[in-house]
Amino acid sequence: MDNFAEYMVKKQPDGRDKAKRMGIILLAVLLCAVTIAAVFFTKIPFILLITCALIYGAYFLLSSQSVEYEYAVTNGEMDVDKIVARRKRVHLITVDVSKFEAFGEMTDDVPDDETRTLVLCSDNTGEREYYADLDTDDYGPTRIIFSPNEAVIDVLQEALPRQLRLGH
Repeated sequence: MDNFAEYMVKKQPDGRDKAKRMGIILLAVLLCAVTIAAVFFTKIPFILLITCALIYGAYFLLSSQSVEYEYAVTNGEMDVDKIVARRKRVHLITVDVSKFEAFGEMTDDVPDDETRTLVLCSDNTGEREYYADLDTDDYGPTRIIFSPNEAVIDVLQEALPRQLRLGH
């Protein structure tokens, strides 16, 4: 019987994301005002198509700020995908859970390791974040930070090396 669990988390916007949104909106409003003024001054209604394109471009950029991460654990193999605006899926990483060197809840006691490639795929709230350290063929020493639910943790526990299993 296969051991399988999957979970999807939505990345919560931080201050930088909110600033990007405001910048996109302000720039779109400014450019639309300029194109509408150009229509009045030049009497060329074709310029309104540029206004429509600006509005669509702003919508596209704003919706692209919506990011979700999907974790799927199947028989000891964890896949992490990034989903942008529910229209584009990007595969981030696939790892063998039995090769984890360290695993646990992300706290202030966990030391930073500047030598590791960081794969940040959490919900950005800072609550119930877990980390996994391992060596991968693609990235070398790697740390994955993610926000799994209990079902994903339970399936991970079954595949973890004995010394890394949590007290579940």
